[in-house]
Amino acid sequence: MASENYTRVTEFIFTGLDYNPQLQVLLFLLFLSFYLINLTGNLSMIILIRVDSRLHTPMYFFLSHLSFVDICFSSVMGPKMLTDFFVKRKVISFWGCALQQWFLGFFVASECSLLASMAYDRYVAICNPLLYSAAMSQRLCIQLVAVPYIIGFMNTTTHTANAFRLPFCGPNIINDFFCDIFPLLSLVCADTRLNKLVVFMVAGAVGVFSGLIIVVSYFYILLAILKIHSVEGRHKAFSTCSSHLTVISILYGTLFFIYVRPGTSFSLNINKVVSVFYTAVIPMLNPFIYSLRNKEVKDAIHRTIAKSKFCQFMEKPHVKEAEGMIGNPCKMDKKSFTGVKEFILLGFTDDSWLQCMLFFIFLIIYVISLVGNITLISLICVDSQFHTPMYFFIGNLSFLDLWYSSVCPKILMTCISEDKSISFAGCLAQFFFSAGLAYSECYLLAAMAYDRYVAISNPLLYSQVMSSTLCTSLVVASYLGGFLNSTIITSETFTLSFCGNNIIDDFFCDLPPLVKLACDVKESYQAVLYFILSSNVITPIVLILASYLFIIAAILRIHSTQGRLKAFSTCASHMTAVTLYYGSILFIYSRPSTSYVLARDKVVSVFYTVVIPMLNPLIYSLRNKDVKDALRKMLDRAK
Repeated sequence: MASENYTRVTEFIFTGLDYNPQLQVLLFLLFLSFYLINLTGNLSMIILIRVDSRLHTPMYFFLSHLSFVDICFSSVMGPKMLTDFFVKRKVISFWGCALQQWFLGFFVASECSLLASMAYDRYVAICNPLLYSAAMSQRLCIQLVAVPYIIGFMNTTTHTANAFRLPFCGPNIINDFFCDIFPLLSLVCADTRLNKLVVFMVAGAVGVFSGLIIVVSYFYILLAILKIHSVEGRHKAFSTCSSHLTVISILYGTLFFIYVRPGTSFSLNINKVVSVFYTAVIPMLNPFIYSLRNKEVKDAIHRTIAKSKFCQFMEKPHVKEAEGMIGNPCKMDKKSFTGVKEFILLGFTDDSWLQCMLFFIFLIIYVISLVGNITLISLICVDSQFHTPMYFFIGNLSFLDLWYSSVCPKILMTCISEDKSISFAGCLAQFFFSAGLAYSECYLLAAMAYDRYVAISNPLLYSQVMSSTLCTSLVVASYLGGFLNSTIITSETFTLSFCGNNIIDDFFCDLPPLVKLACDVKESYQAVLYFILSSNVITPIVLILASYLFIIAAILRIHSTQGRLKAFSTCASHMTAVTLYYGSILFIYSRPSTSYVLARDKVVSVFYTVVIPMLNPLIYSLRNKDVKDALRKMLDRAK
């Protein structure tokens, strides 16, 4: 076929799952519950392993990475599959399909290889228990986790590159609910025998190699168990492997059923049902398998729930020593300026019952924030009436809020964990991303104000002025400006001298409490702070005020009261979001340093880091007639 036909297909259409239309709502709720249980279960497993010191072992280090892979794996297709329940045309762009295929291949191959690493860990634990700690060193554990990710990267890059360089020159309907390799190859208008051979060779190599490691490991484990004379000893040794064996059997069973059969026996409809199992059900089951079948995990859960007092943090000796430094932190020798390797987050209170109450409050807020922002993004993606510049910006605002509120997991851990420390590098990373997302939101709100100005002042030229190129440029500029300024302030802040005192009187690594720990805040640093403040806060505010000045002038030129009300209503949600966000930001960062009261600022910080990301989707849905109507239509269509 001529090369000019190779790029004819620019999008693919999923057939999706085959079901009775009357079961649409039921299936949507079923898969939504799968996804939410998966997120909650795996996230809880990661947090539990992080906060319980008894689970700081190689086995649980691998298990935390397995939970991380399961979260990412199901998130690659889960939201897309859920939104497709309510659209007639289940479309994905060509490059969107390529990205989905790449990430799916990456996480599947990584999980297979990670299970092999976990099998080797069990082999060492049972066959060489006395040398276990020495053999499974931290360095080896990191290598055994890094190698699966490298294998996953090489595996998926090979498959994706080979598949998407082929000519898709006609049919574009994928008989599946996600971009899987074999339904894709069936659409290629060229000979795909070589590609299928490469798939079998590369994927087979990953599967056979990891499977061989697992089989050999369990062969030696079985021999070691048989050498144990007591029945109780054999049962105890085998119980440490039972959860891992269950996960391996379920995952490898489904993968072999789909990918390791003769081509003549393929049935895409059957494969879709089995694919649902390993893409949606298995990631949900894994944390339950490792909790319900694992005594140590159950004991850790019981310890966490049954604690009458979550934390006696301030009574710990090393914290008392750190408290003694607060009065005169700079007495230490300058050689110790770089001795701070970690920071300790005080959080909100050391009262156990108040901590418990705060834990549940923040958990509810975080879940509402996730559900609200994901729902708004999904609604904007699937409903064609929202494919406008205004909703393009709102979708990006929800995306920023979704990631910005990710500080919540650390807050939740701080509420229930005895270990409130965060590493120097971890604090730096948290500061960089939270600052970058916050600054990006400042610029994005300014871009949204300009969009409202054009819509009201020049309605006839709105579509022409707010072109796709300009909208994309405004969003990209917001991200670039935000993270460029975040890079500057992060590098300046974390090159300050922290001379001993490492207690951050806050619930995350924020600027004011970090600056209070520094011993030598120079005038040059103050100049950088003023530059960041002016470029990220003052400049966007001036742009917003200028836009609304012209908007008010345009509204006043409208003669009818109904017309003025309609014009103003299109700005009401944005004005509310701007007022809440900038009000809290200016309260914290635009005051003289002498007026800082960290206890009061913590409350305000909670508002703009946790509460506002939850409120924004509610503001843009409850105060926006178009969004409310679209939600009603979606619910009516579902019924």
